[in-house]
Amino acid sequence: MAAKHSRHIALTEPLIAYAEAQVAKGEYTSISEVVRTALRLLIEREAAKVHRGAANAEAVHDRA
Repeated sequence: MAAKHSRHIALTEPLIAYAEAQVAKGEYTSISEVVRTALRLLIEREAAKVHRGAANAEAVHDRA
């Protein structure tokens, strides 16, 4: 998929090395794809945290 918007980001050397290794292993086709996947995972993790928080609040409410 072609990028709709282009941004420049700064990565530390260990992050660059990791992303390059993922591309070299054939896991991803570009560093951009690695970064997009990482961001999607962060979004999913945050959504799961919110969902767990809502479920915990509901459980507390049900016990009251």
